Amino acid sequence: MIALVRTEFVKAARRTRTLIIAALLIGLPTLIAVAIHSRGDRPGRDNGEGLFRLAQQSGIMVPAAVLGVMSGFLLIVITGTFVGDSVAGEAAWGNLRYVLMRPVTRGRLLVAKAIVADVLVWACTFLVSIAALIAGVILFGSHAVTVPAFVGSSGGFTIPVGTLVARVALGTAYVAFGYTALLGLGMLFSTLTDAATSAIGATVGVYIVSEILDGISQLGRIRYGLPTHYLSAWEAMLTKNQYPSDMVVGVAVQLVYLAVFGTAAVIWFRRKDIRS
Repeated sequence: MIALVRTEFVKAARRTRTLIIAALLIGLPTLIAVAIHSRGDRPGRDNGEGLFRLAQQSGIMVPAAVLGVMSGFLLIVITGTFVGDSVAGEAAWGNLRYVLMRPVTRGRLLVAKAIVADVLVWACTFLVSIAALIAGVILFGSHAVTVPAFVGSSGGFTIPVGTLVARVALGTAYVAFGYTALLGLGMLFSTLTDAATSAIGATVGVYIVSEILDGISQLGRIRYGLPTHYLSAWEAMLTKNQYPSDMVVGVAVQLVYLAVFGTAAVIWFRRKDIRS
């Protein structure tokens, strides 16, 4: 199993698409950090709200501001690309038959591809955070952050440097884990079709629809079961100085989606007639 995962990972990591995504995830956070810095240097200009305003106090807060922007769409698209293309991409290129000729079961192959896709998603999320951290520290330095009451807290408070680093790291990990439901959904869609674009589009589409539905308050408690409802719960660690219970619930929701749709993907793939 380890050898299979290693083979699939090397194959996925060496693709030109992966290298382009990596370059994008380094350049874009750097550009955002420069934009935050240049905006703050202009007197009389609005310095932004929430995490963007706090990012001007310390470069350690810049990754949080960048993740707050990128986690809602760009990272979803990238995750959907990695996951949706995992099986359907092989079928689209006509390689799936030859891949299955290896002495491994279909279930193991699917699990290996899911692990590789998940590792790439985590790597991309932390790459965003690290790139933003480096650019932020260069531009703003590494200082403690004082959060005023207007950001969303009941009263002002200060986050020391060590605590700030730990919370940003935890927030990054939570964002990466927040795409676990997308992993289960994407693996299922990837086994249902031989067209990689269809699998990617369906995977990303589910999360976009989830975000739209989550914005409709009239749906009430139904929103609590949506995969994107708790995606930004980690921000309360930085804006409200608390570890919200919503983060725990968010982890549970992601695991439920992975268990249900991941199992469905394995069952379907085992029974699928491979023609490509």
